[in-house]
Amino acid sequence: MKIGLVSSLMKDNDMSHQVQEIEIYLKQSEGYDLLCFGESFLQGFEGLTWHYEEDLKRAIDVKGPLMDNIKGLTKMYNCGISLGFIEKEDDKLFSSNIVISNKGDVVNLFRRVSKGWKEPIAGKAYLEGTGFHTFTYNDKVYATAICGDVWDDTFLDELSTLKIDALLWPLYIDYSMTSWKNQYLDEYTERTSSLPYDVFMINSFVEDENRSNGGCYVFRNGQIKSELPMGKLGVLTVEV
Repeated sequence: MKIGLVSSLMKDNDMSHQVQEIEIYLKQSEGYDLLCFGESFLQGFEGLTWHYEEDLKRAIDVKGPLMDNIKGLTKMYNCGISLGFIEKEDDKLFSSNIVISNKGDVVNLFRRVSKGWKEPIAGKAYLEGTGFHTFTYNDKVYATAICGDVWDDTFLDELSTLKIDALLWPLYIDYSMTSWKNQYLDEYTERTSSLPYDVFMINSFVEDENRSNGGCYVFRNGQIKSELPMGKLGVLTVEV
Protein backbone atom coordinates (compact mmCIF):
# COMPACT_ATOMS: atom_id res chain seq x y z
CA MET A 1 0.00 0.00 0.00
CA LYS A 2 1.45 3.33 -1.10
CA ILE A 3 0.82 6.29 1.20
CA GLY A 4 1.77 9.95 0.78
CA LEU A 5 2.38 12.07 3.88
CA VAL A 6 1.68 15.62 2.74
CA SER A 7 3.41 18.76 3.99
CA SER A 8 0.91 21.17 2.46
CA LEU A 9 0.29 24.91 2.64
CA MET A 10 -2.31 25.74 5.29
CA LYS A 11 -4.24 29.01 5.69
CA ASP A 12 -6.39 29.76 8.71
CA ASN A 13 -10.15 30.08 8.17
CA ASP A 14 -9.90 29.67 4.40
CA MET A 15 -11.52 26.33 3.68
CA SER A 16 -11.84 26.99 -0.06
CA HIS A 17 -8.05 27.25 -0.20
CA GLN A 18 -7.65 24.09 1.84
CA VAL A 19 -9.93 22.11 -0.47
CA GLN A 20 -7.96 23.47 -3.44
CA GLU A 21 -4.76 22.20 -1.78
CA ILE A 22 -6.32 18.77 -1.34
CA GLU A 23 -7.26 18.66 -5.02
CA ILE A 24 -3.79 19.83 -6.12
CA TYR A 25 -2.22 16.83 -4.41
CA LEU A 26 -4.94 14.42 -5.47
CA LYS A 27 -4.31 15.39 -9.10
CA GLN A 28 -0.73 14.16 -8.61
CA SER A 29 -1.74 11.04 -6.68
CA GLU A 30 -1.65 8.39 -9.40
CA GLY A 31 -0.33 5.18 -7.87
CA TYR A 32 -1.07 6.26 -4.29
CA ASP A 33 -3.71 4.62 -2.12
CA LEU A 34 -3.92 7.31 0.56
CA LEU A 35 -2.75 10.92 1.05
CA CYS A 36 -2.46 12.16 4.66
CA PHE A 37 -2.78 15.83 5.64
CA GLY A 38 -2.14 17.53 8.98
CA GLU A 39 -4.05 18.46 12.11
CA SER A 40 -7.01 20.88 11.78
CA PHE A 41 -6.21 21.09 8.08
CA LEU A 42 -9.60 22.29 6.84
CA GLN A 43 -10.00 25.26 9.19
CA GLY A 44 -6.31 25.90 9.87
CA PHE A 45 -4.73 25.52 13.29
CA GLU A 46 -5.73 29.07 14.31
CA GLY A 47 -9.06 28.77 12.54
CA LEU A 48 -11.17 28.93 15.70
CA THR A 49 -12.20 32.05 17.63
CA TRP A 50 -13.25 30.28 20.88
CA HIS A 51 -16.55 32.11 20.62
CA TYR A 52 -18.97 29.22 20.41
CA GLU A 53 -21.56 30.58 17.96
CA GLU A 54 -18.86 31.65 15.50
CA ASP A 55 -16.95 28.39 15.82
CA LEU A 56 -20.11 26.35 15.33
CA LYS A 57 -20.47 28.06 11.94
CA ARG A 58 -16.87 27.24 11.03
CA ALA A 59 -17.02 23.60 12.13
CA ILE A 60 -17.83 20.86 9.62
CA ASP A 61 -20.47 18.16 9.78
CA VAL A 62 -19.19 14.84 8.45
CA LYS A 63 -22.49 14.47 6.57
CA GLY A 64 -22.50 18.06 5.28
CA PRO A 65 -21.92 19.47 1.77
CA LEU A 66 -18.24 20.40 2.16
CA MET A 67 -17.30 16.90 3.25
CA ASP A 68 -19.46 15.52 0.43
CA ASN A 69 -17.37 17.62 -1.96
CA ILE A 70 -14.16 16.12 -0.56
CA LYS A 71 -15.61 12.61 -0.83
CA GLY A 72 -16.32 13.36 -4.48
CA LEU A 73 -12.69 14.34 -5.03
CA THR A 74 -11.43 11.03 -3.66
CA LYS A 75 -13.65 9.19 -6.13
CA MET A 76 -12.65 11.47 -9.01
CA TYR A 77 -8.94 10.91 -8.46
CA ASN A 78 -9.22 7.32 -7.14
CA CYS A 79 -7.22 8.02 -4.01
CA GLY A 80 -8.19 8.08 -0.35
CA ILE A 81 -7.33 10.92 2.02
CA SER A 82 -6.81 11.48 5.73
CA LEU A 83 -7.18 15.00 7.10
CA GLY A 84 -7.77 16.90 10.31
CA PHE A 85 -10.69 19.27 10.85
CA ILE A 86 -12.88 20.85 13.49
CA GLU A 87 -16.00 18.71 13.55
CA LYS A 88 -19.47 19.58 14.71
CA GLU A 89 -22.01 17.00 15.74
CA ASP A 90 -25.26 18.70 16.67
CA ASP A 91 -24.15 21.30 19.26
CA LYS A 92 -20.78 19.67 20.07
CA LEU A 93 -17.31 20.52 18.69
CA PHE A 94 -14.31 18.19 18.36
CA SER A 95 -10.78 18.22 16.98
CA SER A 96 -11.12 15.29 14.59
CA ASN A 97 -9.41 13.38 11.80
CA ILE A 98 -11.26 11.61 9.03
CA VAL A 99 -10.11 8.93 6.59
CA ILE A 100 -12.08 8.72 3.34
CA SER A 101 -11.54 5.91 0.85
CA ASN A 102 -11.04 6.22 -2.90
CA LYS A 103 -14.71 5.24 -3.17
CA GLY A 104 -15.81 8.25 -1.11
CA ASP A 105 -16.64 6.19 1.97
CA VAL A 106 -15.76 7.25 5.52
CA VAL A 107 -13.33 4.57 6.68
CA ASN A 108 -12.54 6.14 10.04
CA LEU A 109 -13.42 9.13 12.20
CA PHE A 110 -11.21 9.84 15.20
CA ARG A 111 -11.67 12.57 17.81
CA ARG A 112 -8.64 13.84 19.69
CA VAL A 113 -8.58 12.46 23.23
CA SER A 114 -6.12 14.90 24.85
CA LYS A 115 -7.30 18.35 25.91
CA GLY A 116 -4.37 20.46 24.68
CA TRP A 117 -6.13 21.63 21.50
CA LYS A 118 -8.38 24.01 23.45
CA GLU A 119 -7.80 27.50 24.79
CA PRO A 120 -8.66 27.98 28.49
CA ILE A 121 -11.74 30.03 27.56
CA ALA A 122 -13.28 27.15 25.59
CA GLY A 123 -16.75 26.27 26.81
CA LYS A 124 -18.34 22.91 27.59
CA ALA A 125 -19.28 22.25 23.97
CA TYR A 126 -15.61 21.78 22.98
CA LEU A 127 -15.10 18.09 23.68
CA GLU A 128 -12.67 15.21 23.35
CA GLY A 129 -13.21 11.72 22.00
CA THR A 130 -13.55 8.61 24.11
CA GLY A 131 -10.49 6.60 23.07
CA PHE A 132 -8.41 5.05 20.32
CA HIS A 133 -9.65 2.50 17.84
CA THR A 134 -8.29 0.67 14.83
CA PHE A 135 -9.52 0.58 11.25
CA THR A 136 -8.65 -1.38 8.15
CA TYR A 137 -7.87 0.10 4.75
CA ASN A 138 -6.66 -1.99 1.81
CA ASP A 139 -6.04 -4.95 4.14
CA LYS A 140 -3.74 -2.95 6.44
CA VAL A 141 -4.65 -1.96 9.99
CA TYR A 142 -4.19 1.58 11.30
CA ALA A 143 -5.07 3.88 14.16
CA THR A 144 -4.96 7.67 14.50
CA ALA A 145 -3.62 9.92 17.25
CA ILE A 146 -3.67 13.71 17.04
CA CYS A 147 -0.73 15.79 18.26
CA GLY A 148 -0.73 15.82 22.09
CA ASP A 149 -2.39 12.40 22.34
CA VAL A 150 1.08 10.87 22.06
CA TRP A 151 2.49 13.12 24.81
CA ASP A 152 0.12 11.85 27.49
CA ASP A 153 1.71 8.86 29.26
CA THR A 154 -1.60 7.06 29.81
CA PHE A 155 -2.58 7.44 26.18
CA LEU A 156 0.89 6.39 25.02
CA ASP A 157 0.60 3.20 27.05
CA GLU A 158 -2.78 2.53 25.43
CA LEU A 159 -1.36 3.14 21.96
CA SER A 160 1.48 0.71 22.61
CA THR A 161 -1.01 -2.15 22.98
CA LEU A 162 -2.65 -1.67 19.57
CA LYS A 163 -2.09 -4.37 16.96
CA ILE A 164 -1.66 -2.19 13.88
CA ASP A 165 0.60 -1.75 10.88
CA ALA A 166 1.05 2.01 11.35
CA LEU A 167 -0.17 5.01 13.34
CA LEU A 168 -1.33 8.17 11.58
CA TRP A 169 -0.10 11.13 13.64
CA PRO A 170 -1.31 14.46 12.22
CA LEU A 171 -0.10 17.37 14.30
CA TYR A 172 0.75 21.04 14.30
CA ILE A 173 4.17 22.10 15.59
CA ASP A 174 5.77 25.49 15.07
CA TYR A 175 9.37 24.96 16.23
CA SER A 176 12.03 26.87 14.36
CA MET A 177 13.95 24.65 11.97
CA THR A 178 17.09 25.14 14.07
CA SER A 179 15.46 24.09 17.35
CA TRP A 180 13.73 21.18 15.65
CA LYS A 181 16.99 19.86 14.24
CA ASN A 182 19.04 20.48 17.39
CA GLN A 183 16.56 19.34 20.05
CA TYR A 184 12.96 18.51 19.32
CA LEU A 185 13.41 15.99 16.53
CA ASP A 186 15.33 13.79 18.97
CA GLU A 187 12.56 14.21 21.55
CA TYR A 188 9.85 13.18 19.08
CA THR A 189 11.92 10.23 17.91
CA GLU A 190 12.42 9.08 21.49
CA ARG A 191 8.79 9.67 22.45
CA THR A 192 7.54 7.26 19.80
CA SER A 193 10.24 4.64 20.42
CA SER A 194 7.99 2.44 22.61
CA LEU A 195 5.38 2.03 19.87
CA PRO A 196 5.87 -1.29 18.06
CA TYR A 197 4.93 -0.06 14.58
CA ASP A 198 5.64 2.76 12.14
CA VAL A 199 4.49 6.22 13.25
CA PHE A 200 3.60 8.62 10.42
CA MET A 201 4.02 12.23 11.53
CA ILE A 202 2.32 14.84 9.30
CA ASN A 203 2.83 18.58 9.81
CA SER A 204 1.46 21.40 7.63
CA PHE A 205 3.26 24.52 6.37
CA VAL A 206 2.21 28.10 7.14
CA GLU A 207 3.67 31.12 5.31
CA ASP A 208 4.79 32.87 8.49
CA GLU A 209 8.29 32.54 9.93
CA ASN A 210 6.83 32.18 13.43
CA ARG A 211 4.39 29.42 12.48
CA SER A 212 4.55 25.83 11.34
CA ASN A 213 7.39 24.85 8.99
CA GLY A 214 5.90 21.61 7.72
CA GLY A 215 7.82 18.35 7.56
CA CYS A 216 6.80 14.68 7.59
CA TYR A 217 8.59 11.79 9.32
CA VAL A 218 8.33 8.05 9.80
CA PHE A 219 9.52 6.90 13.24
CA ARG A 220 10.19 3.29 14.33
CA ASN A 221 12.12 1.85 17.27
CA GLY A 222 13.70 5.17 18.19
CA GLN A 223 14.91 5.77 14.64
CA ILE A 224 13.87 7.97 11.70
CA LYS A 225 13.02 5.58 8.88
CA SER A 226 12.34 8.33 6.33
CA GLU A 227 11.68 12.05 6.25
CA LEU A 228 10.58 15.08 4.31
CA PRO A 229 12.63 17.61 6.30
CA MET A 230 10.99 20.51 8.08
CA GLY A 231 10.94 23.54 5.80
CA LYS A 232 9.85 21.51 2.79
CA LEU A 233 6.51 21.39 0.99
CA GLY A 234 5.64 18.15 -0.75
CA VAL A 235 4.94 14.46 -0.22
CA LEU A 236 6.87 11.82 1.71
CA THR A 237 6.12 8.44 0.11
CA VAL A 238 5.89 5.38 2.36
CA GLU A 239 4.98 1.76 1.71
CA VAL A 240 2.95 -0.34 4.16
